[in-house]
Amino acid sequence: MKRLTGKDVARAAGVSASAVSRAFTAENRLNKATRDHILKVAAEMGYRPNALARSLIKQESDLVAVVFGNTDGMYDKDFFNRLSTELQKRGKWALQIRSEEEENIAETLGKALMYPVAAAIVRAGTVDLQVIENSKQMHVPLIYTGLGPTVKGADCVWLNYKRGGQLGTEHLIKRGCKKIAYIGGIEGITADTGRREGYLEALQAAGLQPHSISQTRFDFESGMQSALKLLQSDNPPDGFYCVSDAAALGALNAAKSLLNLRVPEDVAVVGSDNMPMAAWPCFDLTAATNPIDEIVQNLMSTLEARLADPSQKEMSVVVEPQLVIRGSA
Repeated sequence: MKRLTGKDVARAAGVSASAVSRAFTAENRLNKATRDHILKVAAEMGYRPNALARSLIKQESDLVAVVFGNTDGMYDKDFFNRLSTELQKRGKWALQIRSEEEENIAETLGKALMYPVAAAIVRAGTVDLQVIENSKQMHVPLIYTGLGPTVKGADCVWLNYKRGGQLGTEHLIKRGCKKIAYIGGIEGITADTGRREGYLEALQAAGLQPHSISQTRFDFESGMQSALKLLQSDNPPDGFYCVSDAAALGALNAAKSLLNLRVPEDVAVVGSDNMPMAAWPCFDLTAATNPIDEIVQNLMSTLEARLADPSQKEMSVVVEPQLVIRGSA
C-alpha cells in the first residue's frame, strides 16, 4: 500500500500542503479551527508525518543520539529513562545505541551519525579521539558523560568519582574498619580509576594500607565472587568499598547469604551510585551518590547552550557526590 503523504491530506482537507506541515509542528501558526480540521482529517486517513524526511528537508533534527559504552548496566537503564524523558520535554527524542566494548565506541557513534541527529551524548568510561573527530566532521555537537574533568574537543558533564571513593572509605574508617578491600571495575574506566584513587588517598590519610584491590565488571556476580574469595581467605577484610552498587550487592550477598556473616558487625559494605534498590530494606546499602537527576539536568543545560551557540568554547560541569548512610556500614 502506498504511504500517505501530506499532499494527500491537503487534498482531502481542502488546504495547502504547507498548512498540513504546520499543523504537525509545535509553532504551527494556524488558527485552532483549521489545525483541528487538518488533524481530524489526518487521523481519519491514518496519516502520520515522516519525521526523518522532515528533518532532511528542514536541515533540522529532533533526534539526539545516546551512545553507551561498557559501564554499569544497572545505572545505565535508569539514566537512559530519565534522559529520554527530559529530552522529550524539550521536543527531542533519544536514539539509543549501545557499544558492548569501549574500543568500539567510534564505530557505534558512526552508525548513529548515519541518522540526522541534532547532537550526540556519549556515556563511556574512556575517551576515543576518533569519536570526537567523527562528530566534528559531521558537525554534530558531542557531550560526554562518565568522564572528567575535561575532554578536549567535546563538552563534558562528569561526576567527581574520586570524591565518592574518599567519602565511602572515610566512612568505613570512622566505623573502625582497618582492613578495607576495594572491589573495583574494569581497569582504565574512569569510574574505577577515580574511585580507586579516592579509596587509596583516604587510607593514606588515615595511615592505613589497602587490604586488597580486585577488578570486576561492575556487576553483581563478579562483586559476589571477589568478596567470597576474600572473606574465605586467611586474612579476610572487615570492610568493602565497591565501585558500583551492583558489585556491593554482590558483596552483601556473599557475606550474609553465603557465609552467614553479620553486616556491618563482621564486615561493612559501601557501594557507589545509590540506585533506588540500595534503599530496599533487604539491602539497606550505604552508598556514595551518582545523582542521575542532577547529571541529566546539567546535560540538558549543556545541550541547549551548545545548540544555541555552536561556536562557544568547550564546557565542563562537575557534579559532587554525597554519602547516604544506611545499615550496611
